[in-house]
Amino acid sequence: MKHKYLLLILPALLLCLYACKKAAQSKAITLTGRWFITKHDLKLLKGGVQVGQTIRTDYTSDDFDQFFDDGTGYQSARGNNNSPSLNTFHYTFKDSTLTIYINASPAVVEKVTKLTATEFAVHYETEIADPNNPGQPATEVDDYEFIRQAL
Repeated sequence: MKHKYLLLILPALLLCLYACKKAAQSKAITLTGRWFITKHDLKLLKGGVQVGQTIRTDYTSDDFDQFFDDGTGYQSARGNNNSPSLNTFHYTFKDSTLTIYINASPAVVEKVTKLTATEFAVHYETEIADPNNPGQPATEVDDYEFIRQAL
């Protein structure tokens, strides 16, 4: 009699353990989704020395990047006329390198410094012309932080 109850209980117990194991498996973290900009830290370097910095944190719900699984996306940014502008792009993401392609513009290559289920951060540097000294290069360093839209 005890063996009959054991045979009835054992399959139910195994089913519960399997269901718990399946729920515990984590979902892969991807760029796919809507990421709201929360911070932009811009630094200006001349000859490797920082000569300026601007930190912006006053973003709205209109300021975000949307990434799709197919390697496309769009960026929404609050414009001067209080309506958002939309820019479409293509992207590739491999290891920690995110490359953004916007129309015929040169690709923007960014280093992903953080990617979790809810946070995303990128870093990139570009050489620009020094507005005060034509012909003298300067380096612009951009660090952006994002949070994922709650589902």
